Amino acid sequence: MERVFKNTIATVVVPIILFSITACAITGNDGIDNDGDTRRVGSVVWNNQVDIDINAVLVKQVATDNTRLVFVRKNDSDPEQTSANIAVNNRFQVSLHPGNYTVVNSCVGINQLSANATGFKNNNLLADKKIYELVGGQTYFFYIDMDETGKGTLEQITSDSALQLLANKRYQTHQISRVVPSCPAPIATSLPVVLPPVIQPQPPILAERVTIDLEVLFETDKAVVQPEYYIKIAELAEFMMQYPNTATTVEGHTDKRGSDTYNQALSQRRVDAVKEVLITRFGIAAERLKAVGYGESKPRASNDNAEGQRINRRVVAVVEERLTN
Repeated sequence: MERVFKNTIATVVVPIILFSITACAITGNDGIDNDGDTRRVGSVVWNNQVDIDINAVLVKQVATDNTRLVFVRKNDSDPEQTSANIAVNNRFQVSLHPGNYTVVNSCVGINQLSANATGFKNNNLLADKKIYELVGGQTYFFYIDMDETGKGTLEQITSDSALQLLANKRYQTHQISRVVPSCPAPIATSLPVVLPPVIQPQPPILAERVTIDLEVLFETDKAVVQPEYYIKIAELAEFMMQYPNTATTVEGHTDKRGSDTYNQALSQRRVDAVKEVLITRFGIAAERLKAVGYGESKPRASNDNAEGQRINRRVVAVVEERLTN
């Protein structure tokens, strides 16, 4: 009975060994030959790996509904049972040996990738999986490493790092890809797309004139707008953008110190400077702006004291709706 049982086990195990996907090196059996890169079982012969320049692979364009994954493993002396079972979306791809690389296409979007040692034989392709969001038409590179205990490492790397690792690496050929070969195509329609008519909104109308005190101060006898006052000018520019059919008169005023002629010229230079800031820094069209210097002719307060003089030194913007023809 015991002999019958052993014969039965032998009958079951031998075919499994012969057709094993990892093609482990076996010697001393008739009909099985592992010689260098060549593997043979009976009349079936294949190569374990071949020399394929990675650049010849990368030059091929990736379809927009596909993403290309390149897995590379450095040369090391880890035992054969630490060959890395690469899985994509819980589907076996290849048992990657040291010094080799492999390439597989997958669909765009979420992809689950994992690398586990062949020797573990736990059949859990999702163990230690990593999740990546991949874009169509792109190539992604992943570095694979296995330690002597069979612990796997899978890390995404840059193309520059990958190309250095891929130098002198060989393409792993003994693989049976179970990755889904085709991806859902975008839904096409032959019906014309009819867009609704574009209704241009009417710009708001400024019902009445608005006067804005810009609170821009100048150094003595100067007509240069300091950057700290840009915020008030920016508020005026924003208001004019909200009412695009408006025009603005920038008025400049001084106190009574100095001659009438001097004050009028100084106030004109200052409002011209404010107008220039509105045009060059805030994009207001020149035709929407007017600058008028009034000098000391329109005081708001008495010029007999410092406070009154401060109030009279002012820049005011008068905004109103433009007349339509």
